[in-house]
Amino acid sequence: MKSLEAQELTFSYTNQLILDRISLELRAGEVMVLLGANGAGKTTLLQALCRQLQPDAGTVLINKQDIASLARKELSREIALMPQHENRSSQLRVIDVVSLGRAPHCGWWLPMNGKDHQVVEQALNAGGLCDLRTRPITELSGGEWRRMILARALAQQAHILLLDEPTAGLDLKYQIEVLALVQRLAVKRKMVVVLTLHDLHHASMFGDRLALLSDGALSAIGTPQEVLQPHLIEQAFGVPVTVIQHPIYGTPLVVPRHPPFTLEDEIE
Repeated sequence: MKSLEAQELTFSYTNQLILDRISLELRAGEVMVLLGANGAGKTTLLQALCRQLQPDAGTVLINKQDIASLARKELSREIALMPQHENRSSQLRVIDVVSLGRAPHCGWWLPMNGKDHQVVEQALNAGGLCDLRTRPITELSGGEWRRMILARALAQQAHILLLDEPTAGLDLKYQIEVLALVQRLAVKRKMVVVLTLHDLHHASMFGDRLALLSDGALSAIGTPQEVLQPHLIEQAFGVPVTVIQHPIYGTPLVVPRHPPFTLEDEIE
């Protein structure tokens, strides 16, 4: 089984510190959810974990091996990244984009073999994209686009899956289906799965462990019960909250406390 470890990762843009000595040990078979307010460093951390960004200091290890020593193709066989934003102007079809996930295995120009085609079909099916296989990607909705990028990552068959806001643009049905799929992949394929989410309830339901970032530092890491504490949430997001128990699953539910609106309130 693969392991992924970050040791004292530090990263800055010009003079602004984004990551401040972040250390994480990520385990095969579980889902780790990165939480934090906008600008807390979640996406930057994901990009540093797969060498899209070079940290100012610190090391990322796969099975105790520094990823800086791996060739790009070898690294692509180990880590798949589902980014939050991509260029959408290409005239490729859905199946073309998903097939790009096989490039680390068969190369950019070599034809795919039977196994490659089978993997692509499985990825299309997992993403609910079989009926959209020939559609130009410029005609996809935001939710269909997210599912296509996830399918490409699945076609890559990497041991480590990094997902940046995988449910962005999806309606509730597909949000739950995508997160449940990711959870099954972690368990059945013994994958290391790391994703960023804004929805604390989804993080609580689908995350085995949560890592809470605040101002570039790791303020808490642990189970949802350990991390989704009122004082930690208030510190990270600047909003007073109450944490209650889910009536069915027993997971923490974070409820914001907001002063009631009255007609006397002024609106500028």
